[in-house]
Amino acid sequence: MRRIVKSIRHPFFIVLAALLTSCGGQDPASDDVYRKVDELFDSVFTGTPRFKVIAEIDHSRLAAAEGEVMPPARVIIFSDAAVNIPILQLEPRAGLDLPFRVLAYAENDTARITYTTTDLLQRRYGLEFGPELQRYQDQLLKAVAPISEDAIVGLDASRVGEGMGIVTLNSEHDFDQTIGRLKDAILEESDTVWFGEIDYQREAADIGVDLPPLKLLLWGAPVPGAKAMREFPRMGLDAFCQKTLVYQPPGESVLVMFNDMPAFAKIHYGESALSHHVIARRMKKTLAGAVQGDP
Repeated sequence: MRRIVKSIRHPFFIVLAALLTSCGGQDPASDDVYRKVDELFDSVFTGTPRFKVIAEIDHSRLAAAEGEVMPPARVIIFSDAAVNIPILQLEPRAGLDLPFRVLAYAENDTARITYTTTDLLQRRYGLEFGPELQRYQDQLLKAVAPISEDAIVGLDASRVGEGMGIVTLNSEHDFDQTIGRLKDAILEESDTVWFGEIDYQREAADIGVDLPPLKLLLWGAPVPGAKAMREFPRMGLDAFCQKTLVYQPPGESVLVMFNDMPAFAKIHYGESALSHHVIARRMKKTLAGAVQGDP
């Protein structure tokens, strides 16, 4: 059964999370580890009062609802147009790694926090460190300030080269048609959850800046995601929910971009698993079929 979720803050999902806390199918990690992960997540949330929260996604409890076991993991996605837009003016494709994301997770029965670093943005998009990235870094550090340093795992971006892990498709349709076809194709799958979307062009217009059509789609599949994250929990930062960026450069055809799962496994862990390759093939087939098929 397909599910559409605009925000995990919706009352239904607050109730769902409470029910799932006591339901079966969770990771055998102790209740204490779950509690510590939840506490870290809540600490990040208290550090983000001035940001717009896009979604709060509890990977492990959504997976448990489908009978899948994985370590506790929760990601918060939050936004600040004053941070996003100057970076997108430099490189619209960076919308694939915006807005802010922080993951609270357990690994080896220890609660940890990780987040997308300025270094990754620089390396993946060939950006110079200037005031745009300085503001990103400053605001992100304010959000995670309540977290003790020994709980933070820094993302090692030394493995990242320009364009690493970005899969790009050329759409045969206009921007709005592409968005509609992608949504239809994603939600036709039997195991998907829709978390929402971010219209960067509208965000820019709200602060008096022009951007080309640029929208980020947020969605996921709890069962495949649980299998892929079971031994690679830090991938919950970048891979689940899935992010699909739709972008139309001026005078050019529409581009559809998304992350390659094996590449991100290698960024976080230096290796990938079969499940990551299976998901990558499935994603490319689904998204390419949507935007490169007949009208």
